[in-house]
Amino acid sequence: MVRSLPTVALAAALALSLGGTGGCGPSTGPGAKSRPLPAYAGRAADLFDDSIDPAAVGMDFDRGYTPRADPMLRERSQVSDAVLRVKIATVTGKKDGPEASYQLGLHIIEKLTGKSPPPDDFTVAVSKASESHGILKNFEGRLVGYPFVAFVREFVRPDGDHEVHFHLSPDTKEVKAAVNDAVVLGEAYAK
Repeated sequence: MVRSLPTVALAAALALSLGGTGGCGPSTGPGAKSRPLPAYAGRAADLFDDSIDPAAVGMDFDRGYTPRADPMLRERSQVSDAVLRVKIATVTGKKDGPEASYQLGLHIIEKLTGKSPPPDDFTVAVSKASESHGILKNFEGRLVGYPFVAFVREFVRPDGDHEVHFHLSPDTKEVKAAVNDAVVLGEAYAK
């Protein structure tokens, strides 16, 4: 049987797309849906900054955290692949020179919103440059089992692999209500 060039090219493209993503990219979850992904830069890097709100670990000493008044929370809620209630399953420190970088194993407790959640168990990285590096250095093992509201979004790296970036907020009724309000507001503007 002779196949035409477009059929062979289509089969090759399909085989490549079904292959593993390699590197840090998940083989299931947001990236498995063959959708265009943004680069991790600019405003997206500000929103999904791979950090933990200090209030989420009891370090909001002036009690000034008001989720409904937080424009970053509103925007994260509207542009996230998913907003999830998660708990930290593992904290792994990796020594690279004098400082450690960290990997957080997260387990989804509940999906609050979003069309492209990661798998029920997924891993995110926290580099030395993250504002939360000190939190992880000081709390490390005590964070296991700790609940958070996670804002997650998948991005494409310059090498073509995918990676998930995040922001963790307190797992409180106020944060969940602010997320719900932001999603409803976003849907109203979309109409």
